[in-house]
Amino acid sequence: MPEKDSSPSNSMPSTAKLEGVILMLSVLIKVGKCLPWIVLAFAAVNMILAVLYFTRWDHMLSGILNLVLAIAGFVFFAQLVRRRKIHRYNYGYTRRDLHRETKITDDRKVRAEAR
Repeated sequence: MPEKDSSPSNSMPSTAKLEGVILMLSVLIKVGKCLPWIVLAFAAVNMILAVLYFTRWDHMLSGILNLVLAIAGFVFFAQLVRRRKIHRYNYGYTRRDLHRETKITDDRKVRAEAR
């Protein structure tokens, strides 16, 4: 009968695994909060490189590639900022949920009055 595998992942206690997951999620949340600014920085660097490739270094293909990446970065930044503004205050019920809830309470009132 083969013995259990004693690899490092199996010998690590579950609390250590949980702490590792929590640490990884906290890093991802911090990066996610700064994501629009990171995207903007990369788009600006691509724009600067595109200008330098067109003016100083005379490489058209690299300039065009960096220009396309810069435009895509600026568009992605605009979408991230717009999405953040839209979902900033979306904590409560939606209009449809409120309507459904009031309809249910009205039906209950009608049934109670019929008795």
